[in-house]
Amino acid sequence: MSARRPLEGLKVVELGLALAGPFAGSLMAELGAQVIKIEKPGGGDPARLMGISVKDVAVWWGVAARAKLCVDLDLKNPDDRRTLLGLIATADALVENYRPGVLDRMGLGWESLRALNPRLVMASISGFGQTGPHASRPGFGKIAEAMSGIVMLTGAPDEVPIHIGFSLADTSAGLMAAFGLALGLYQRDVGGEEGSHADVALFEPLFRMTECQLALTERMGRAPMREGSNDPYGWGASGGAGVNPDALRAVRCADGHWLMLRASAPDEIVVRAEGLPIGDALLLLAGEGVAAAQVHDGATINASAYFKARGDVREVLDPVIGRVSVPGEIPKAWTEPELPLFRPTRPDADRGRVLGSGQGSG
Repeated sequence: MSARRPLEGLKVVELGLALAGPFAGSLMAELGAQVIKIEKPGGGDPARLMGISVKDVAVWWGVAARAKLCVDLDLKNPDDRRTLLGLIATADALVENYRPGVLDRMGLGWESLRALNPRLVMASISGFGQTGPHASRPGFGKIAEAMSGIVMLTGAPDEVPIHIGFSLADTSAGLMAAFGLALGLYQRDVGGEEGSHADVALFEPLFRMTECQLALTERMGRAPMREGSNDPYGWGASGGAGVNPDALRAVRCADGHWLMLRASAPDEIVVRAEGLPIGDALLLLAGEGVAAAQVHDGATINASAYFKARGDVREVLDPVIGRVSVPGEIPKAWTEPELPLFRPTRPDADRGRVLGSGQGSG
């Protein structure tokens, strides 16, 4: 593994709120970039108040703010705007998830910023994108999931469409925005070009992930529909094979834990697995060549030796709330990060470090 992280030496300004923009910023910080998170004075990012708190520290916020530097600036205040422009003038990248037009009205839109800093790479995340007839509409994660088509593919065929149980649209859009920033930085530094602007609508990454639904709709004469735990795209007969190898079944083991396995597994093996604790059942199925996995939740992931061995679960010690488990970095190509993975700083905590002496936090 390389000792140097790929984005070390780069400065990223984050104008992100709640989920999508901050998730992109987190990914950039994990890869070594210095991420300066700009928050509104008087409380900061709404994520500071999301979910449960321990000793007045929101656990969600501590994970979302990992490895970032936090500075309060009021974008409606001319002096604070000038301070922000000073940061952007020397930044490599910027990520934001305001509604289209909001930053433009404050003189912080793409055209203004590229004139200030031609090498700037920017990513904008919004509900419906920066262009198109719906650009000005408000949008958030669950609305985007519905628009992408993924909700119509999720659930049982005789039930209403259902959402995934976490912020899938926000996180996938944040991931794609970080990818767009990385591509823009590569194009700038290797291709010798100026900066670029990546436009990500919340629904688009999920739409891209359901890549077969358009072609299959054309060929089948109908849209793929919900099939419970089976692949909604189905499996047509081809080359003499007509069995869907991805059809699944859930099995409850003797200790109450669930596992998921191929529906084509021999019944006698499935019956044996049902009579065993989850660990023994998985060993049995692996020995029989049956693909299977435990249906995990947060508690079982936290207790899993495998997740820890892979570095997917890391324990960090916060001085306020104690031990905290957080996701490890992905992909695993670099040494362990020196930056803290859990950093629930108070608002404006890094003003002096970012803006220089005489700018200490209040």
